Amino acid sequence: MKRAFALSLGGNLGKVQDSISRCVQLLKKSPFVLELRVSSLYKTAPWGDVNGGDFLNAAVAGMWLGTDKELLLLCRSIEAEFSVPVKKNSAARVLDVDVLFLQNGQSTQELTVPHPRMTLRKFVLVPLCEVWSEDVPGLNLTPLQLLKRVQDTSSIIFQGNVKLTGS
Repeated sequence: MKRAFALSLGGNLGKVQDSISRCVQLLKKSPFVLELRVSSLYKTAPWGDVNGGDFLNAAVAGMWLGTDKELLLLCRSIEAEFSVPVKKNSAARVLDVDVLFLQNGQSTQELTVPHPRMTLRKFVLVPLCEVWSEDVPGLNLTPLQLLKRVQDTSSIIFQGNVKLTGS
């Protein structure tokens, strides 16, 4: 069964644009991912207590053919390719892949859907608006409606398209 899903991609260490591009290529190669749409890149200041400099952020949305657990495992395996630990503990990161939502997904100890802080973060909602215009499953509001409600006043600067090679 096809189910809608969206991920937030970001990082603030090393060649983040290359990391995001590689992540998108890996997602496109997954037999569980269909109709993947990729947002533009945006530069933002770190949110919360994350160390390091500015982040590059993007979002992807598409259709998922696997289980909830398989989506989480795919995200973790992509992060592992960049030696990113599961627990980030405020560290700067080469790549962060967060599940924003999964249609009819079930929250567990390992995965909460929709993402519990996505409605608070402009760096998540602005790119998500580019790739998803329908209601976010579980929130019954579109990303644009959520963006209009967000209290986050941080700046978000358009950086261009995600560069994909060899895909």
